[in-house]
Amino acid sequence: MPKDNREFFKKKKIWSKVKDDLLGCYLTPYFTKMLSSGRPILYVDCFAGKGKFDDGNDGSPLTALKCLENSISSSSNRNRPPVKMKFIELNHAADLRANLAGAPTDLWDVVEGKFEDKIISLLKGASNNPGQLNVFLYIDPYGVKVLNTPLFDELPNMFGSVELLINFNSFGFIREACRVMKIAIREDESEIFDGIEEYDDSVSDSIEELNAVAGDDQWQSIISNYQQQGKINCYEAEQEFSRQYKERLRQSYKYVLDMPIRLKPGQHPKYRMVHATNHPDGCILMADNVAKRTELVIRIQSGGQLGLWQQTADNVIVSEELLMGKVRELLESTTDLIRLNKFLADFYNRYGVLCELSRLSSGPGSILKTLEKNGSIEVKRKPDVSPTGKPTTFWQEKKDHTISLRKRS
Repeated sequence: MPKDNREFFKKKKIWSKVKDDLLGCYLTPYFTKMLSSGRPILYVDCFAGKGKFDDGNDGSPLTALKCLENSISSSSNRNRPPVKMKFIELNHAADLRANLAGAPTDLWDVVEGKFEDKIISLLKGASNNPGQLNVFLYIDPYGVKVLNTPLFDELPNMFGSVELLINFNSFGFIREACRVMKIAIREDESEIFDGIEEYDDSVSDSIEELNAVAGDDQWQSIISNYQQQGKINCYEAEQEFSRQYKERLRQSYKYVLDMPIRLKPGQHPKYRMVHATNHPDGCILMADNVAKRTELVIRIQSGGQLGLWQQTADNVIVSEELLMGKVRELLESTTDLIRLNKFLADFYNRYGVLCELSRLSSGPGSILKTLEKNGSIEVKRKPDVSPTGKPTTFWQEKKDHTISLRKRS
């Protein structure tokens, strides 16, 4: 059973603020787009908590509800499709209901109980026409052991669209894997696991449980390599496991991104926010949000000082030369015209969130603008002329504006 950690919700820490900021910045445009589709929406916060921290800061349920209300109020669709938010919570369901009391009751339900006991029946009973239902799961578990990759695999075949945003405690998994395989952690555990908070500190009982979290047994070879002195260290094991986890999710979701979160400057990441979707628009929207949140955290940690080049949370310096090289490499496989948003989603999916969207396409002096200017790529726009008869030059796709490109032969 999860421990009754009364201090957990006392104060909202910077890490929780970053998570909910990332969630909120994504959900408003997500809800707006889904509402315009006319298809029903199901949003599930799988580990909802109290809804509000004791210091007055909103938790993820209130963050999501406010995003939905903003999207509804700005929507021009008078025939709003059915929308329901389900908040699963075990220990603090009464507090959660009290904190949600000011929101329209037709929008939300609190589901009291464990995620693993409630999620399957909740999803099965969600819609009379599941093929039309848009589903978003926010999965911020109290511990790593309840994640269920085989369940995540099933969802795209059940519903019209599915997106996942997972707070993945990858170091927590490495710790459990070493314990289950009876391998001692060589590094200073107080340093590696410093700052990692888990509401549920119960442990995994078997290799089978960890296989269900990871989706396969490939993690065992990583831990075996770690056991061999000097082959890889704990940080390299975490990086390889995170890479494998994303590849495993890509068996069911075309686009999978992660946002590594480091808690102190120069430190290795402690957590990873993992986003999975089958839609390029969702991928690039999340990628841009991840890039902005990463830069924000780094600015906070450095006292507001900016470096010469943008840096990722994995401490990778991203120069213009690096970006240009990656874009050119991806262009080598685009002999046919490809829509801009798909190209950008493929870029982030292949190389990770190296930069904000503006550095790739829409900003002044962006990589793709430079390649168009020097004749390296062919670009076709619809419409190709403006109302005044001038050639269009836009670099963002929207409802009536599309861009296709490929490498010029």
